[in-house]
Amino acid sequence: MIIGARIIKTGIAVTITMFICRLLNLEPAFFGAVSAVINMQPSIFLTLKTARDQILVHILGVSAGLIFGYLFGGNPLSMGVITIVMIAMYIQLNLKSGISMGIVAAVFVLSSSQEQFLSHALSRTAVIFAGLGTAMIINIALWPPRYQQQFKDKLQQNNEEVVRYFCRAVQEFVHLDQQEPDLNEEQKKKVHQLNKEVRTLKSLLKRDGEVLTAPSDQDEWVLKAEKFADYNRALTEKADRIYALVQERYERRLQYGVPPISPEFKEILEILQSGCTTINRINEKLRRVVIENKPAEAEAYTEEYWEKLIKAIEQWQSKLTGTYYVHGLMEASVAASEIKWASRQAKKLLFEIQELEERFDS
Repeated sequence: MIIGARIIKTGIAVTITMFICRLLNLEPAFFGAVSAVINMQPSIFLTLKTARDQILVHILGVSAGLIFGYLFGGNPLSMGVITIVMIAMYIQLNLKSGISMGIVAAVFVLSSSQEQFLSHALSRTAVIFAGLGTAMIINIALWPPRYQQQFKDKLQQNNEEVVRYFCRAVQEFVHLDQQEPDLNEEQKKKVHQLNKEVRTLKSLLKRDGEVLTAPSDQDEWVLKAEKFADYNRALTEKADRIYALVQERYERRLQYGVPPISPEFKEILEILQSGCTTINRINEKLRRVVIENKPAEAEAYTEEYWEKLIKAIEQWQSKLTGTYYVHGLMEASVAASEIKWASRQAKKLLFEIQELEERFDS
C-alpha cells in the first residue's frame, strides 16, 4: 500500500491536535483528533471551503448546545429535540455537508457536566476548533497538493498511451490475415482510466486555481490543456471504433474462407498505416506545446496523403467483384476516415493553440 502525503498529514494533524489538547488540558482530546481527520481535505481550496463551512456549522452547533443546556439541561429529550432543530437549520442554510459534525458538536456540548456546564462546554468547544484549525494549517503548510505538475505528467502519459493505442488499432487492421486479432483490452482499460484521471486532476486544478491564483495567471495554459485532453478522449473513441472494425473484418474474412489479400488492397493498407507517422509527429509537437510550454509550430494542411490513398482505391476498385470486396472497401474507408480525423484534428489543435498564444500575448 502506498502512503501518500495526505495520509501522513492526517497523522501529523492528529498528533499535534492531541498534544495541544493535553497541553491546554482540553478534554476529551480524542474529539479534537476526530475533528482534524474530518477536516483534512485533498486540496487547499477544499480545506478553506470546508473550514469556512465547518466553523459556521460548529458555531451554530455549540451555540445551540449552550442555549439548550441552560434552558432544558443535558437530558435525552433535549438532545433529541436539538438534533431535529439542527438538521432543519443546516438544510435551510445549505450546510448539508456539515450536518453530522454539527449535530455531534451540539450534543457534545449539551452533554457537559451540569455542575460546571459553562466551563465544560467552552472546553469542548476549544477541543473542536483545535482539531479544525490544526487540520487547515497542516494541509496548507505541509506539502500542498501540486495539481498542475500532476496534471501535466498525467496529460503527457495520457496522450502517449492514446496515440500508441490508436496506432496499434490501425496496425491490427492493416496486418489482419489469418490469425485472430489482438484487441488490446489491457491497453484499452489503461487509456480509458487515464482519461478519467486527467478529468479528475483538471477539476482539482481549476478548483484550486480559484483560491491560489488570479484567473489570468493560468487561463491560457488551462485552455490549451483542456483542448488537448478533449482531443485525447476523442482519439480514444476513434481507436475503439477501429478495433471494432478489426473484429468485424476478421469475422467476415473467416466467413469467406480467408481469401488472399490482393496487391492493390495491400497498397491501400500500407498507405493507411503510414498515416500514423504523421499522427505521431503532430502529437509530439502538441506535447511540446502543452506540457513543455514551447511555442506552437503549426502544421500545414496537405492533401498529398489522401490523394495517394484515393488513387490506390480507384486502382483497386476497378477489380472489385461481389459483396466481399464492397465490404472491404467500406471498412477501409471507415479506417481512413478515422485516421484522417486524427491527423486533421491534431493539426487544427496546433493552429488553435497558436491563435490562443497570440491572443494572450496581445
